[in-house]
Amino acid sequence: MKNFIVVHTFYREIEDIVFECKNLELARIKLAFWRNDVLKLAYGKPDHPVLVLLQKNAVDIETLQEFLLKIIDGFEQVAVSPHFETFEDVTIHWMRTAGVRELLLMEWVKKENRVSTEILYQMMMLIEMVYHVQHLRLYVRHDLVCFSEDEMNRFGVTREMLQQYVTTDSIKNLLRYQAEKIRKAYAVLESLSRKQRALLSYWVVRCEMAYAVFREIEKSDFRVLEELTVLTPLRCWWIRFRG
Repeated sequence: MKNFIVVHTFYREIEDIVFECKNLELARIKLAFWRNDVLKLAYGKPDHPVLVLLQKNAVDIETLQEFLLKIIDGFEQVAVSPHFETFEDVTIHWMRTAGVRELLLMEWVKKENRVSTEILYQMMMLIEMVYHVQHLRLYVRHDLVCFSEDEMNRFGVTREMLQQYVTTDSIKNLLRYQAEKIRKAYAVLESLSRKQRALLSYWVVRCEMAYAVFREIEKSDFRVLEELTVLTPLRCWWIRFRG
């Protein structure tokens, strides 16, 4: 579990560069630091403590480097072009970043017990879609909205409207459309066997927590631009306990 926490920490460090650096060249400089530090995994000691921990616990250094570099490249692509024409483009972005993160986490699961990449991607999509809706205000503030342009046009939503931080009827309709995709992604959990659920308990718990957050967002009438919806510690504990 410690390895999983470190991987998530690395992921947030890279994502925060894209969030915080409005200047593309500055973002590239910071991403280049991380890229060079990842390359040190194979022949020396990296500078950042997150990479030092990953180096100590890596199953295979070359595989670790490959996945970490893919995450960096994925976020650099979105730093260059932060808008998405279609939902397929959004999906590709998440597969290149969060999807690679989940594949890396799967490296710590015994090879004979691994599940298909498709199932892992479906679970990742559920987690990312809910996280994006839940933290929409944050994404809007950093101009990294993961709604596709065609969907926003379909519901008459503009970036300027989102930047007013008021969940209008048009924005609610856009969010309800995202809710349909979230429910479809959640259906993958129902198709898992008991053995798969046991193997993927870490991912199942994350999906259940994400879906619980989504249900609370629905109850709030999708007022995500005005308030942040979170679960109580007791609710989180219960979901973990229930597995």
